[in-house]
Amino acid sequence: MSNVTVARGVPGASDLADALLRPRSIVLVGASGDESKANSRPQRYLRQHGFEGDIHLVNRSRTTLFGERAYPDVKSVGQPIDHALLMVPAKDVIGAVKECGEAGVTCVTILSDGFAEAGEAGRKHQDDLMKCASEVGVRVLGPNSIGLINVHRNVALSANAALSASKLLPGRLGLISQSGSAIGALLSRAHARDIGFSTLVSVGNEADIGIGEIGRMLVEQDETDCVLLFLETIRNGTALAEMARYAFERGKPVIAYLLGRSRIAQQISNSHTGALTTDFVAMETFLRDSGIMRVDFLESLFELPPLVAGRKPPKGRRVTIVTTTGGGGAMVADRLGQSGIDVVAPDDATVDRLAARGVNIKSGPLIDLTLAGTRPEIFGAVLDELTASDACDLIIPVAGSSAQFHPENAVAPILSPRANAKPMATFLAPEAAESLRLLANGNVAAFRTPEACADAVRAYLDWRQPRALPADDLLPAQTQAAIAKALQAGGLNELRSIEILRDVGVPTVDCRVFATLADLNEGAHDIRFPVVAKVLSKDIQHKTEAGGVVLGITDADHLKQAAETMLARFKSASPNAAIEGILVQPMVKGLTEVLIGFQRVPNIGPVVTVAAGGIMVDIHQDFACRMAPVDTVAAMEMIDAVKSLAVIRGYRNLPLGDCEALAQAISALSRLALFPSIESAEVNPLMVLPKGQGVVAVDGLVIVDTP
Repeated sequence: MSNVTVARGVPGASDLADALLRPRSIVLVGASGDESKANSRPQRYLRQHGFEGDIHLVNRSRTTLFGERAYPDVKSVGQPIDHALLMVPAKDVIGAVKECGEAGVTCVTILSDGFAEAGEAGRKHQDDLMKCASEVGVRVLGPNSIGLINVHRNVALSANAALSASKLLPGRLGLISQSGSAIGALLSRAHARDIGFSTLVSVGNEADIGIGEIGRMLVEQDETDCVLLFLETIRNGTALAEMARYAFERGKPVIAYLLGRSRIAQQISNSHTGALTTDFVAMETFLRDSGIMRVDFLESLFELPPLVAGRKPPKGRRVTIVTTTGGGGAMVADRLGQSGIDVVAPDDATVDRLAARGVNIKSGPLIDLTLAGTRPEIFGAVLDELTASDACDLIIPVAGSSAQFHPENAVAPILSPRANAKPMATFLAPEAAESLRLLANGNVAAFRTPEACADAVRAYLDWRQPRALPADDLLPAQTQAAIAKALQAGGLNELRSIEILRDVGVPTVDCRVFATLADLNEGAHDIRFPVVAKVLSKDIQHKTEAGGVVLGITDADHLKQAAETMLARFKSASPNAAIEGILVQPMVKGLTEVLIGFQRVPNIGPVVTVAAGGIMVDIHQDFACRMAPVDTVAAMEMIDAVKSLAVIRGYRNLPLGDCEALAQAISALSRLALFPSIESAEVNPLMVLPKGQGVVAVDGLVIVDTP
C-alpha cells in the first residue's frame, strides 16, 4: 500500500466527479500478479505514473501482488474507498458491485465485457447489474470500459497498454470515448505531436454514467479547455445536448469523431459496444444542432482544438490560402472544394497594401509566394495584411520543405502575436515534426495532411451555436388538446392523418369520403374532375403498391368503374385489411413534388426532413434534416441544402416555386414534435405551386406509437 497519507472526509461523501476523476483511494478488484495479464496493468500503471492516493488490491487467492498486500474481498480493506476498478468475469460482476456498495464505495468502473454488447442475454445481465447497483447506491462507469486517465492528477486507472509509455503529457484536452482502444490510439498519436490531454474516459456501454454526465464534469474542470468525443452511437441525446449547451455557455468547444457512416461501421459499433445503432444522418443532424463540431478524420479530432479555442461559431465562410508551395496549397483547396467551401482571392485593397510594402502578389484564389515566401518578412507581411483584411474569415498558411529543414524560420511568421487575431489553420506539406511541435506549443492549429486540414476547416465553418429550445406556444392550447384527443384512438387512416396535418398548419387537399360504392354512385354527379380515388384503410400505409390508388379520373362513369376495379384489386392484394371507405381528392399539379417527413429517432429525438418527392429520394439520397421543431428560417436553409430543389429556386430561369410556403409547411410539420405519441409522419408528395400560390399536401401519413 502507499505510504502517502491522504486526508479524508466522511466515507462515501465525496461527490461523483471527485470519486470518478480525482479519487483519493482506489481498490482494484481482480488484480493479478502475472505481468502477462491485463489485470496486472492498472496497479503497475498507477505506480508508474505517480498516483499519490491509496491503492488497495483484491485477489481471492493471493496475499501479495508485486510486493503489495492483497485482500480476499473489498470489505476486508477496512478503509474508505472512492473508486473501484472491477476486473472479474462477467458472472462475478454483480457480486463485486454488491460488495463495493456494502463497503461504501462511491463508484465502480467495470472493465469486464459480456454485457449489452454480447446480445440479448448480455442485455439482461446488464439490466440485472444496474438493478443491483441502484439498490446498493453505487454509480457505474461501463461495463466494457477500459478505464480512465486523469493526467494532471496522475490517475492512470486503466488497462490500456498505451500507459506503458514512460510519461504522460499533460494538456488542455478532455476525451470521452465509446471505444476503449481509441483512448490509447489518440493518446499515442497526440503525444507524438506534443499534444497532451487533461482527462481521458472510456464509457463502454454507458449503462449508468454516460457521455453527457462525464462531459459536464470535464467542462467544469479548470484543466480542460475543449471536450473531444469518439462516438459510435448516441445513447442519451437529451443529456448530450444539455452538456453541449452547457459547454458552449462556458466557452469550451465540443468536437466529435463519429463512426457509422457505412453499414459495416454500424454493424461493428453495434457488436462492439452494445449500441442500438441509429441512422448516421440523424446523429449528424443532432450533433450540428447541438453545437457539436463533427470531424471525419481521426487526427482532426486533436488537431482542430487550437483553431476553435476561445472562439464562437464563425459568421463568414471565406477562406484564403497563402503558400510557399503551389502544390501544397492546391491540395488543401481541392479538399475544401469537395466540401463546398470556396477559396477566395485577396481583395484589391490587400493587394495594394502589400505592393506598398514591396510584396507583389497576383489576385487569384491561391496566394503562391514560391521561394520568396520562405523569407519570414515576406510571409509575415502577407499574413499581416490578410489578418487586417475584411475580405476573408479564415487563413490557411501552407509551408513547403523549409518547414522540415528550417523550422524556426518557417513557423516564425505564423507564431507572431497576430496568430490568434483571425482563425488560422496551418498545413505543413513535408514531414516536419519539429515545426509541428513548435506550432503546437504556440497553440496554433497545425495539420500533418491536407485532408485533415480541410476537414477541420470545414468542421469549424459548419459550427453553429446550439439551437434555441422550442417554445411551448407553437400551437394554440385548444389545437394541441384537439390533436391529442384524436391521437388517443391509435392507428390513423389517411383522412385522419390529413386532418392532423391540417391542424398543425400544413396546407392539405380537399377530401371527400364515400363509405360504399353505392354512396359514391349517388354523390359522383357533383364532383369536379379530374380526381384521384384511394382506398381508405388504416391497415395499409402504402396503398399504391397494394393497388389502392387510381389517378387521372376524368368523369363520373370513369370514377365508378375505377372504384370498383380498385376495391377488387385491393381486397385481393390485402385480404385482411379493413376498408373504411373510398377517398376522393382533386388532381393537383405543381411545379415539382416534395417529400417532407417527421421521425422520432430513438435516443436522439424528433427529426424533420425535406427531399425531392417521389421514388427518386431513395436513389439520390438528396435531402436535408434538422432536429424538430424548426422555424421558417431553418426550414429555408433546409430547402437550400437540397440540390434537386434548385428547380424551384430559379435554376436556369425555371419558374420560381413558392419556397416561402414550403418553408412554412416544413415548420408546421415539425410541430408534431409536441406530441410524444407520434412516431413518424410523411407528406409525399407535397405539391409546390408557383411563387405566391402556396403548397398543397395531396398524401399524408401519421403513425402513432402503439404501447
